[in-house]
Amino acid sequence: MDSLTHLTLGACTGELLLGKKLGKKAMLWGAFAANLPDIDTVAGFFVHGDRALMIHRGITHSLLFAVIIGLLLAFLAKRIYPKIEMRSLVFFFLFQLILHDLLDTCTNYGTGLLEPFSHARFSIEVLYVADPLFTISLLIASAYLIWGRRKRSQWAAIAIIISGIYLGIASVGKLYIDSKTKATLSTPAPFTSLLWYCIIKTDKGYYTGYQSVFDHTPISYGFYPQNDSLLKEPQPDLKAFADEYYTISQSHNQLYFNVLRFGQIQGWQNNMAPFALSYPVNSTGDENMIIQKGRLSGWNKTSIKQYLERIAGK
Repeated sequence: MDSLTHLTLGACTGELLLGKKLGKKAMLWGAFAANLPDIDTVAGFFVHGDRALMIHRGITHSLLFAVIIGLLLAFLAKRIYPKIEMRSLVFFFLFQLILHDLLDTCTNYGTGLLEPFSHARFSIEVLYVADPLFTISLLIASAYLIWGRRKRSQWAAIAIIISGIYLGIASVGKLYIDSKTKATLSTPAPFTSLLWYCIIKTDKGYYTGYQSVFDHTPISYGFYPQNDSLLKEPQPDLKAFADEYYTISQSHNQLYFNVLRFGQIQGWQNNMAPFALSYPVNSTGDENMIIQKGRLSGWNKTSIKQYLERIAGK
């Protein structure tokens, strides 16, 4: 999830777990610990882009990292707050770090929970990386917790419950879409769990399209051949990151590795639209932020209006 969601969720859970003992400082510790696993994003400044894609949400998002760093933070906090029980501090930091990891598995990126013992990536694809409906209650509660003094734990608890209910609704929506479209993979469209990007994998390629939970008509698919034969080198990092859902395309003598699960640029309007994550194979340039390119390309007032209409099933 995005940093704002982790910050606000960390602040609210911090208030619930240690607010009575630390006051508002519990929010700060919670927000800090809840964002710590994303320290791996600095790898993008030192390694090539395809490797950076695999490093992010790798070892720093593992359960092993959560245990080791959680214990270290607990020992540090114990020195600062000697009156607080060690077990309370250990639980606090382990909870924050593991919650970050589990929340990230709800998105479509893939999280290495078992690193370094297994390189498998876990993802249930029920939330977009930034979903306002999931975050808004946490943001409101966190803003109140900065200044408010009364019923602080109630504000934090209600915000978490609202986000939890939305997560449940998103999960039901995914089950409904999967049963309706027979998709082999479905992920939320940008900022919502009401519109879904659906993929059907075949031996020769992939059918892709968008389906709203409010649609009354069958999904319209576009077909993309995988074109794996175009690759001249194995590309192990990109293939591992794509988890078998990728195509190879060529433009102006440049090969592109398209990771399908990140959707298409305004694909709800055109099922043959380009892919949001299209990585230039063998590029020598700085492509470490390639995952951010194209996600919101071409958005304006008109496209936003059309997008909202598409979500509504029009």
